[in-house]
Amino acid sequence: MTREKTIEDRQKQIREAFVEQLKRTPVIEQACQKVGTSTSTVCRWRREDKKWSAAVDAALAEGRLFMSDIAETQLFALIAKQEFKAIALYLTTHNKRYSKKLQLSGTVEHKDAPLTKEQRRQIRHALKLSSLKKYVEKTQKKKE
Repeated sequence: MTREKTIEDRQKQIREAFVEQLKRTPVIEQACQKVGTSTSTVCRWRREDKKWSAAVDAALAEGRLFMSDIAETQLFALIAKQEFKAIALYLTTHNKRYSKKLQLSGTVEHKDAPLTKEQRRQIRHALKLSSLKKYVEKTQKKKE
């Protein structure tokens, strides 16, 4: 077996192990440590192989769902122990009656009026300050 083939096989094993690790722990840095590679190597692999990068994204999503399930299990355990903070968290995030509310009221008025001379002067000045001076000069020449 050639050296290149050996390296390629080892990288393939590391990539597969990395994706599987992300499904359990969706943190790239931790997954890198577990499989014995660096984040810079993973970033390079992702740039070079779009298909594998998509697999990494899918594994991250699956891992986040898995961790959410674990967190919900822990939350339900705390609710069963009658922990008030856990009960309040669950109710505010899962029941509209207990959610935090923000009420806004007012009206929106739209006026379609031409700019005043002062407003035009301020806009020209702002454009000059924003380094679009050439644009302002061109528009002024067109008007003349």
